[in-house]
Amino acid sequence: MADITITHTRAEGTLIHGSETGDGILELLNPWGFRYARTVGFIYLRGSRDRAADMRRIRGAQAALEADGHTVTLSIDEAVRRSFRDAEAERYRRAGERAVRLDGRADRLQESSDEKWAEGRRIAASYQGEPVKVDHYSAGRHIRDLERAQTLFGQSVGEQREADRCRNLADAAATYEEGRKHVGTTLRRLDRLRADRDRVERQMAGAAQAAMQVAGTSAAVDPAVLAEDLARLGADHLDLCEQIREWEGHIEQAEADGAKVWRPDDFTPGDYVGLGGRWYLVLRVNQKTLTVPKSVDWRARVYNRENQLGKKTSTLPYDKVTGRMSGDEMAARLEAEAATE
Repeated sequence: MADITITHTRAEGTLIHGSETGDGILELLNPWGFRYARTVGFIYLRGSRDRAADMRRIRGAQAALEADGHTVTLSIDEAVRRSFRDAEAERYRRAGERAVRLDGRADRLQESSDEKWAEGRRIAASYQGEPVKVDHYSAGRHIRDLERAQTLFGQSVGEQREADRCRNLADAAATYEEGRKHVGTTLRRLDRLRADRDRVERQMAGAAQAAMQVAGTSAAVDPAVLAEDLARLGADHLDLCEQIREWEGHIEQAEADGAKVWRPDDFTPGDYVGLGGRWYLVLRVNQKTLTVPKSVDWRARVYNRENQLGKKTSTLPYDKVTGRMSGDEMAARLEAEAATE
């Protein structure tokens, strides 16, 4: 039996110390999301870095190890963290490495697939469609060749599919940074982060208030437990504030570089708002969305009062807006299009 220590910091994630190859500990921890990192030689909880400790999984892993006779010690320190900027830079670096690795694998699979397909075609073509002469001495070889060609075709198709999958993953990895920094995506992320920050602040205030209400009674909160909860929430709050600050700075820089960030001040009722290839009449300007009509014709390129479905409306968030046109500009455009029909 081994002495196992489960550690967690936001900088390093959740790690297992004291395990050796082949001791069966990895198999015990697999159901709880733990994996083995070959490059560094330790067991870790997948997705635990730069996050609060997942105590459900940690406690589950601890129980599984102790049930097998191991001694387990927990060491959780939420205060040890790395900056968001460093974490983000590493994500971009790893995405770039992943793109190169997947591209190389796709190239190798594509080459192998092409070779097997060509070899299968060569074998099949060598018989020029001649049927198997079942009573002839060449029948056995003929059948084996056709079976081999069929096997090569199957392997080629399988490798082609895997090559396409790797290529798609490589393309996604290559555009990871660009997609993550997209203005619309960043604005939606900021909304989520601000909501999370408000939630954490409410939880911090609620935890302190609840502890004060039961202080001096039999239901008093253990100060150590309260301190642990507040430390975790404080680390969450610090992370969220840092992320919000960094992404707000990114939006400011994007605007300085010429990107358009749409806001309520950009629209008045009667304007038209663009989304992709469609234009919607602005019925009402809200703080976070624009109210636009629903159309009876889903194929229409312009949604306005003329094709509105009764009085039904929908909303369009500013982070998805792709353009603006005044009512007069739209009227002139529709008139010009009608004249050319």
